[in-house]
Amino acid sequence: MKRILGISLLALFILASLVQAIHAEPRIIFQMNDSKGDDYGAGKLLYPTHDVFVRGLFDLQKFEVVEDLDHLYFYFTLATLTNPFGAPEGYFHQRIDLYIHLEQGGNNEIELGDYLLKTSPEYGWQVHLAVAPFNETFILVETEGESRVYSEGITSWVLEDDRTILVQVDKNLLPKPEASWSYYVLVGSFDGLASDFWRDLGADSWQLRGEGVPVFDILAPRWGSKNQKRQLTQGLLYPVRAKEHRLKRYVLLLLGFVMLIFVFILWRWHYGRA
Repeated sequence: MKRILGISLLALFILASLVQAIHAEPRIIFQMNDSKGDDYGAGKLLYPTHDVFVRGLFDLQKFEVVEDLDHLYFYFTLATLTNPFGAPEGYFHQRIDLYIHLEQGGNNEIELGDYLLKTSPEYGWQVHLAVAPFNETFILVETEGESRVYSEGITSWVLEDDRTILVQVDKNLLPKPEASWSYYVLVGSFDGLASDFWRDLGADSWQLRGEGVPVFDILAPRWGSKNQKRQLTQGLLYPVRAKEHRLKRYVLLLLGFVMLIFVFILWRWHYGRA
């Protein structure tokens, strides 16, 4: 009997350790690749002509959301990053807006300087993460009838690949991450003197050229009715939906469950012989 009890306690200890390890390891909440070479907005937006604006600065190629015990991490991978004016974060050109739909309701308007876009009616946003260099990154949370803005507890930097901007947010600033979250990601050009720091169209070499809202890229499917060109032309944006990545977690839990079944069978066998 003591032997069976010891085996059972060992199995429970192993299962508890597995559960603790599952919750401690970083968890991918969402990830999606974006089409390469689509940094043209609604189709006719052009880079400024000044030499510092090299091709690919505004070409979003991947977006990822990861959580651990203390932080939520947002990864924005672009075709290229440069820092010609020594911004402390390691990037200068990018002005990125992330809007998150948490639940039913929310704000259906997205303001970009003097421009106004609409979201899909059923997918209003409750969280707005504004990413910009020179310590201009902040997060706005609109839940439970309150609007709160945070600039502390948020940091951003460039990863060693020199293509990815990582924004780290303290988890106590946001609601608990869920697989049901949906995302709007918009990429433009940073201008420290412009409204909301979104560089606008104009005639000089530092201004955007062409036509359309000053958004070079959004996270969107390449084809179909919700492609980037269609969304930005109509001024109506649709989010990308989150998918949960829990295969490893399921495997570990399954192993723990199988172990408990083994202990139960061993226990039945022992008492069946008695």
